[in-house]
Amino acid sequence: MDTHALRVFIRLGRFPFLLSGFIPFTAGALFGFLLGARFTPGEFLFGYAAMAAAHLSVHYSNDYFDADADRFVETTAISGGSGVLAAHPGLKPAALAAAVALMAASILIGSLFVAIYGYPAIFLAFGIAGNLLGWFYTAPPFALAYNNLGEVANVITFGLLMPGAGYFVATGRLDPAFFAFAIPLALYGLVFIVSVEIPDREGDIAGGKRTLVVRRGRIFGFCLIAAAAALATAAFALFALTGILSPVDFRPVAVFSLVPLVIALRGLSNRSAERAGTLPHAVANIRGYFLFQALLVLYLLITAAGSLFSS
Repeated sequence: MDTHALRVFIRLGRFPFLLSGFIPFTAGALFGFLLGARFTPGEFLFGYAAMAAAHLSVHYSNDYFDADADRFVETTAISGGSGVLAAHPGLKPAALAAAVALMAASILIGSLFVAIYGYPAIFLAFGIAGNLLGWFYTAPPFALAYNNLGEVANVITFGLLMPGAGYFVATGRLDPAFFAFAIPLALYGLVFIVSVEIPDREGDIAGGKRTLVVRRGRIFGFCLIAAAAALATAAFALFALTGILSPVDFRPVAVFSLVPLVIALRGLSNRSAERAGTLPHAVANIRGYFLFQALLVLYLLITAAGSLFSS
């Protein structure tokens, strides 16, 4: 593989989108720490490496199995895949090989993590489930994105698997506190995937995908995004008012959640069935999603640092 082909192959991996998994993983780990868990940076990085390999595998496998459908979509900053295989079909075998190798690496790293740090073997379930969900998101026979289940897979991935793996690395378990924390994160996973689907509706129809936006339309998509963002804000407000996830103070988080909510409501008020009019609002939703996630992690990190210095 020459230098140009290597650069293109790396672009196929869409490495910047690894942030969409790293941030909720980190949030889960920090939340566990604030509830009293103690873990080392080595454990954090080792545990994340297993999930990162699975996440990166998804990027390669999705572009491989979506190669035919992606011929009908226009790549944007948030959707349409990398566009690499449409322009360089000769890289398809390498993409498939990379996806399989990264899946194997994910399971191997997870196994070493369990063995070295003495964690329950159930941690491997996170890596295996992440790999299977990612693979079958577009791969037959299930091809979840083509069979009305793509949104469910994304909600599970970004609301449960990634933050759950981080929490598990910190605490060695999952408990009711985590599942409560996961509810708004799952809702933001819905905001994320529906926003990504909005620009691709016509191409997804031509490519045979059965996404929610394909089935119900863009206007419904914006309504759902706004409803999910509003429910996430309501969940954080409930945590703040009741203190059920004490000692973490969720009042700042409830304020942060207004960012994606305001953006979602703006998109709803300007909703349109046409692609050109909806693309800026879909992009804004994704930016709002990442901004909130970054603010959440920053707040948890500052709070964790404060607790360390005060102890």
